[in-house]
Amino acid sequence: MKTTRTHVVEEFDGTAAAVGDARAWAVSRLPADCSRADDVAVVVSELATNAVLHSASGHRCATFRVRLDLAPGEVTISVTDRGAAAASAPRLTDEGGWGLLIVRNLADSYEETVEPTVRTATCRIAWGTDGA
Repeated sequence: MKTTRTHVVEEFDGTAAAVGDARAWAVSRLPADCSRADDVAVVVSELATNAVLHSASGHRCATFRVRLDLAPGEVTISVTDRGAAAASAPRLTDEGGWGLLIVRNLADSYEETVEPTVRTATCRIAWGTDGA
């Protein structure tokens, strides 16, 4: 039996408004049986926010890219920005800086690849018989 995999990619302006656009775009691409659409929405929002706030993607005329790799019962989400160092861990007294911790807790797997000019955060979210 052949597993059907598809991928979709969209480029977004590096603005705060684009975070909501990226979230809505990602959720609209999920299959009807995805029981973790809310988790996908939060993960895309957090990763897109990091791209805008903590990389050159948030500079004038810059962009970030969201890729969804869809397979039965799972989605792999990748957000690629214009690069920056990995975020430091938040302190308990900090109001912000909790995004990656939230992502790591919602996702079934998470990894970050940092190169000199780009950074890609990738995570997998599963549902159905193999996932939540």
